[in-house]
Amino acid sequence: MAFALLAACSEESVRIEDSSIERVIKDNAYMRTTKIEINDTEETAQNPEIRIIFPKDGSIIKNSTVAVNVSASNFRIVEIGKPPRKGEGHFHVWLDSDKRVTADSIISFDNIVSGKHTIVAELVQSNHSSLSPKVTKAITIDVESDYVPPKQEMPQGIAEFTVESDDNGFYPSTIKAKIGDKVKISFKFRDSSIYFAGIDIKGPFQDINYKLKGEQPITREFTMKDETKITSYWPASGVRKAVLTVEIQR
Repeated sequence: MAFALLAACSEESVRIEDSSIERVIKDNAYMRTTKIEINDTEETAQNPEIRIIFPKDGSIIKNSTVAVNVSASNFRIVEIGKPPRKGEGHFHVWLDSDKRVTADSIISFDNIVSGKHTIVAELVQSNHSSLSPKVTKAITIDVESDYVPPKQEMPQGIAEFTVESDDNGFYPSTIKAKIGDKVKISFKFRDSSIYFAGIDIKGPFQDINYKLKGEQPITREFTMKDETKITSYWPASGVRKAVLTVEIQR
């Protein structure tokens, strides 16, 4: 009887120990599994990525149109204009200085000339601000294109002057402008040094017929094509009084 009781007690002790070890193992396994899952979730949320799937870095594009295929990982792409939320936004994509703002994964750039070009893609938040840290990807491509951009004409400059005039001359008597400039001259008249008949002025514009005490200044414009002479005359006789020279500025 004593032997049976001892055996029963021994078996129960063993079962209790086994049960404790088994529970500890289960608890530890649960703790380890839970910790890994939490860490993975945190790491995923903090590490968005962007890829340029096509074209590949260093590739040659034999076309004047370059299609760029981008993708995002661990980041939700949403329509432009949606209220900002953490973990979502859209793409900013550049080909050289040409920038596109889009939620599309494929972006086309047209009329690209031959040569080396840089493509940069960035993930941004819905308010267009960069992530912290920035998430970008950059590549370089070679383009072989038959596109030739139209020749750009030089913008027309404006050269403005104020010139005084009387019976004795122009002040100043020489001004300068570049070929192609629009020359704008405001003529003022020194009444105290002008004969009563006034002054006529002729040049590459509508004639000026100034009478004493008349309204002034009188403004005339012309486009500079070559060195230009502007001449003043005595109205009664047509006698030449003075010459204003518009020289070519080089």
